[in-house]
Amino acid sequence: MISNNCCIDKTAIVADSAIVEPNVYIGKNCIIGENVRIGFGAVIESNTEIGEGTVISPNAHLGGAPQDISYRGEDTKLIIGKNCIIREFSFLHRASTKEEWKTVVGDNCYIMASSHVAHDCVIGNGVILTSFAGLGGHVHIGDNAIIGGAAIIHQFVRVGGMSMVGAATKIVKDVPPFALVDGNPSVLYGPNMIGLKRRGISVDVRNEIKRAYKILTNMDFLMDQIVEEVSKLKQYDEVKVFLDFIVKSKRGIMRRGE
Repeated sequence: MISNNCCIDKTAIVADSAIVEPNVYIGKNCIIGENVRIGFGAVIESNTEIGEGTVISPNAHLGGAPQDISYRGEDTKLIIGKNCIIREFSFLHRASTKEEWKTVVGDNCYIMASSHVAHDCVIGNGVILTSFAGLGGHVHIGDNAIIGGAAIIHQFVRVGGMSMVGAATKIVKDVPPFALVDGNPSVLYGPNMIGLKRRGISVDVRNEIKRAYKILTNMDFLMDQIVEEVSKLKQYDEVKVFLDFIVKSKRGIMRRGE
């Protein structure tokens, strides 16, 4: 059902099962999937794809141009997955031209009120951004991570999957998978053991992740030594993910207080 009080560009594609409430704007080249609901006054500016079953709350603003001074009006994209919830006054921007030309939000994400997702961000599946969380450009968030309210993630930082970042935390280095981080300046408290248990990670795997964190936070080790020592642990899939994340870090890994 599409309200008569909407403004929809002739190039936009809106599924018949979508619900579009009054005063919504849907701009050029947007694709609105099946059973999407777009609330009163929301703006879907341009080149934005919204997956099946996603709910956009009133006054959210999606698909605006990137806040990047090098941007020159190119047709970059914002792609939002299935069954997401994006609450009121959140801002999700299209990409710049510096990476893949697209900002991506995975499936089953919950982006709470007044959160900001900047250009070229890549958010995995099942991620929660709590109200007022802010992601700088080119930030990558792994699956099932939780970002606390008013937390700020510096541009180009990666946050590993199943990690938890506390409220009002400032993050300037990569947060390893399964981490628990809080404070400003931020402090790495170790693995998010409660979160891992809730995700069904076995005791054996949780204990091996705990050993990996003891190695990471041992400040007597250089990074090459950390990689070597973690490689000696039992190579469960989660340990491999942890190790791969460390090896590929470009901004540096949080180890204690950063």
